[in-house]
Amino acid sequence: MSRDMDGRQATEAIKRLIIECELPRTEMALFGVLCPYCGKTDRIRRLEPPSDLEGVLRAADFNVYKELWHLLVANGGELGFCRFCLTPLRLNMDEGLALPACE
Repeated sequence: MSRDMDGRQATEAIKRLIIECELPRTEMALFGVLCPYCGKTDRIRRLEPPSDLEGVLRAADFNVYKELWHLLVANGGELGFCRFCLTPLRLNMDEGLALPACE
């Protein structure tokens, strides 16, 4: 994993990891939060922060997830995932918004 990775590359890398590791582990839909890609409002799931997955994921997967998480939410917020279009998203729960992960 390189610190030179751009947002698009980080988004693709975390997408692969989410699918391979079957994340999120908790299946709770965020109803009313609109996916900016597919427009669905019932398929977005909040991804667990790295601290919740320590010891749950394999060490190598955990380290990659943690690094990608911090790259994508460097300015705060959380990450989510649209189960319909399989897209990682940045969440602003205060405003109930889902945004592209790499903006």
